[in-house]
Amino acid sequence: MDQELDILQSLETFFRPPHPLAAGDGLIAAFSGGADSTALLWGLAQLAARRGAWPGIQLVAAHLDHGLDPGSAGRAAAAAATAGRLGVPFVTARREVPALRRPGESVEEAARRVRYAFLEEVRGARGATYIATGHHRDDQAETVLLRILFGSGIEGLAGVRPLIIIHRGAVVRPLLGLPRAALRDAVAAAGLTAVEDPTNAGLETPRNRVRHSLLPALAGDDPDIVPRLAHLATRAQGAGAVLDRRIADAIGLRALADSGAPGAAADRRLLAALPGPLLPVALAALHRRAGAPYPAGEPARAELLRQLIAAAGGHGEVRVDCGGGWRWAVEDGLLTLRRAPERERMADFTYTLEIPGDLEIPELSVRVGLHHRPVEPWMFTGAPHRAGLALPLVAGDRVTVRNRRPGDRLHPLGASGSRRLKEVLVDRSVPRSGRSRLPLLCVGERIAWVPGVTIDHRFRIRTEATAWVATLTSMRPETR
Repeated sequence: MDQELDILQSLETFFRPPHPLAAGDGLIAAFSGGADSTALLWGLAQLAARRGAWPGIQLVAAHLDHGLDPGSAGRAAAAAATAGRLGVPFVTARREVPALRRPGESVEEAARRVRYAFLEEVRGARGATYIATGHHRDDQAETVLLRILFGSGIEGLAGVRPLIIIHRGAVVRPLLGLPRAALRDAVAAAGLTAVEDPTNAGLETPRNRVRHSLLPALAGDDPDIVPRLAHLATRAQGAGAVLDRRIADAIGLRALADSGAPGAAADRRLLAALPGPLLPVALAALHRRAGAPYPAGEPARAELLRQLIAAAGGHGEVRVDCGGGWRWAVEDGLLTLRRAPERERMADFTYTLEIPGDLEIPELSVRVGLHHRPVEPWMFTGAPHRAGLALPLVAGDRVTVRNRRPGDRLHPLGASGSRRLKEVLVDRSVPRSGRSRLPLLCVGERIAWVPGVTIDHRFRIRTEATAWVATLTSMRPETR
């Protein structure tokens, strides 16, 4: 009973000014059917049913079936049954996440991106004010610990934020102050049954390793490690808010909503006058004002700085893709950040890599590597984000990494001869929007590897004992 009261009190407290619920407001609950989201939906349903609490609130449970395991459809059905028991309208969809992954994107990143896109679709269709998620204090501690491991600054230490403005609504985490145990106890006390996603148990992902291995080990020496980490996030958020206000004044930060393309802008000259260490802070503030879910990574910032310097010398325009479909550009003395149109083809890029080594592609927020390794069995069966290649190269040679060009051809592995790359991508069901985002590994004029699609038959491994291993990894830290 105490846990149930804690949940109701947390929800009532959260939805007071400055982010209150008014009569007729819509509220979308992200509902996986797990214990955390079940506790959230139960609490919201209890308060929505009270006449004096939230009069006329339109509560909807939204569930996305990611199609990642055979039991996903069963969990969707169980979530629908729980929502029905609580008297909450239920909306669901199935999106095949593996088929929707972008180059260099992990399954977890793709699932998160697709999930939030679905929630925003539901919010927009219902005209709702908020999307609520079941994040709690343990999630916060895990996120801060992950960010520490990634070497984040104050932005990363702020962890999961209780409110993020997106387009015409917001994502809110009203239970962020409660421990995981309190949410699970409340679900049991309410007589509800949660269904757990088995992918949350595997140790293949960094968050799961932190959750199941690292954090419990730290808690063995310091039982208060979770509240300590959560407190660190709160303090970092407070410091960040003060810094944001001062940065906003210093760079003339403003919101943009013209031409149906929400975004934000800052005075280019004021931005250039900032001390170097404050530039990442200012660009992160620009992202938040625009409604972007996370700040750009260091490679994208470096490319922006390079283009700004070149443009100041009269050499070209400024136009930098900074991840998640967002783009920086200079317009009339302002550095703007807007969401790039999905239909727009990515600008051409070409990078040179001296081997062995790694290369960062800022436009894609990915890292391409090429290293010499002993031949292993996986190289003969293929892998989405790595490939074993028999390349006529030695240390010190150079290869190029670029996106596709008109007329590109290669000899796909196992095919009878050369084919147009466009035809190969169509046959492999690569979405049109993703074709220009594939970083192609090229040896001379030949395409050697198309990540997630094929290698060139001429570079296949036969009897070699060693091979060049090409890898593609994301540069974005895991977020929730």
